[in-house]
Amino acid sequence: MTATTDPDSESLADYVNRLAETHGVSGYTLTPDGTVVYAAYDDGGYDLYTPDGRLTDADGDITEPEWLEERGTLLAYRDEAGNEQYDLLEVDPETGAITPLLNDQFMNLKARQHPTEPDRIAFVSNRDRSLDLYTLNLDDGALTKHSEAEAPVMGYAWSPDGERLAYQAGTFEDTTIRVVIPSVGRDDIFVDEPDSEQSLVFTDDGAGAWSEAGLVFTTNHETGYRELAVADAAGEYELRYVNNRDKYDPQWTDDGDIVFLEAHGGDRQVRRFSDGETTIIERTGMNMDVQAVDGDVYYKHWSPATAGDVRRNETTVVEEGWVDVQTVAPEEVTYESFDGTEIAARLYRPAGDPIGGLVKAHGGPEAQHYNRLDMITQTLVHAGFEVLAPDFRGSLGYGREFRKASDADLGGDDLTDVVAGAAYLRDRGRERVGLLGASYGGYMTLMGVGSTDAFDAGASVCGVVNWETTVENAREYLGDVLMRKLGATPDEKPELYEERSPITYVDDIDVPLLVVQGANDPRVPQSEAEQLVDSLTQRNIDHEYLLFADEGHGVVRTENRIEYITQTVEFFDAHI
Repeated sequence: MTATTDPDSESLADYVNRLAETHGVSGYTLTPDGTVVYAAYDDGGYDLYTPDGRLTDADGDITEPEWLEERGTLLAYRDEAGNEQYDLLEVDPETGAITPLLNDQFMNLKARQHPTEPDRIAFVSNRDRSLDLYTLNLDDGALTKHSEAEAPVMGYAWSPDGERLAYQAGTFEDTTIRVVIPSVGRDDIFVDEPDSEQSLVFTDDGAGAWSEAGLVFTTNHETGYRELAVADAAGEYELRYVNNRDKYDPQWTDDGDIVFLEAHGGDRQVRRFSDGETTIIERTGMNMDVQAVDGDVYYKHWSPATAGDVRRNETTVVEEGWVDVQTVAPEEVTYESFDGTEIAARLYRPAGDPIGGLVKAHGGPEAQHYNRLDMITQTLVHAGFEVLAPDFRGSLGYGREFRKASDADLGGDDLTDVVAGAAYLRDRGRERVGLLGASYGGYMTLMGVGSTDAFDAGASVCGVVNWETTVENAREYLGDVLMRKLGATPDEKPELYEERSPITYVDDIDVPLLVVQGANDPRVPQSEAEQLVDSLTQRNIDHEYLLFADEGHGVVRTENRIEYITQTVEFFDAHI
């Protein structure tokens, strides 16, 4: 347990206020002289900062800066109220003046400069049908689409000479690596294996994956786990590092080493592979956005007590995520599910005797519960609840077989793993147990209180209510991804869509329910929550509805966080 204050000395309001003010860094880059430019939250939104102070002061959230060589400027994104329609901007690093490069209704992201032509960038956008790979000429605004794969583009890497682009087609399932030759308009399969995934990226964008030494990526074809591999110019590859653990986002260093992330329970370690051996750069917490620069390794770091700092070789260089309230580090536990499968989980215990138990379901479904600052969990623990956060079937970090265990079975065995978590808490003496989660965790919550009798209350944030309408109304590529995960279209398997949709079980909800929604959510639209709330109201089912007009897929802004966290804790305090 990490305690910086006496919990008895803090009221709930004071605790929530201090916790909610912490936002962490939303992207960073280095200028040629080593200055770190980063996005930080203040006055209701994100802007760019340097160690000398604020650089931009603009409408919307300005995030994810990227240095543009030779142009001597910064590339950045702008989002309005959580709608995820990212504009591309060019920012003057001296004055903070902003010049829009792409200002439209599309999602434009993962932008990166050509390695030899400074006035050309590549980026990913949903401006056609899905997520595709484009290039933009910064001088004349010429826009060219390059990818032809039906699956969404999740990341890419320029070849060292800029003549080719390698990209990952697909999110988690049967992903392949393809190569585009822009000069001749070719898009060919580069690395593909049956019944497996070949991946450049997970949370990062693929930067640094291609060097003169080859293209570094991960494949689970041989072992069922994502292992490090390097492909030559023809796409022939060899495994470089195998240890039966999932690895993510590999990239080269200047001296020919490979840095990557590796899953270890709730931790995502930063590791370096050199001369056949690995060393650990950061052992604990949730780490991402790795950048190898001039022999150093930079990354964003979260822990149960920090919300996203920039670190360099284990040393904090930008401290935006530290909190000065009591936080609890979870214990790694396992419990048996209905069929004997061992489910790994993080268990958060309060300082005194628990007043009740809660199961926290993660989003995704291809995700897991990381050892990072989870504000709602920490506040509930501070209020006296014991919280179990399981990595149920379908979670990342445990190999391909476990991740695929929820394919065509969403709300099936994964839900029974969550129900088994409630039984685990009851065996620990918790007489009443609630369920909460966001996104897919919100969906699990709605299914848990509707299709089972395992829970005494539930709180869903941006949770799917009806699979058919979600697939229809979610932004383009996400509907396709969900249909692949469900294993069919609504027309092909209408019974499955009905059976696994929470709206089907509204009549069976007999416990209090809190529903939280962002009005600008492009992934789970507000219409999903409205379906549920209208049905609950018509049936006089005990519920509360919290709608945020200026939020998207989650609750980000400080004042909204305070309201959301406070109402959630008061809700469970009243009903658990």
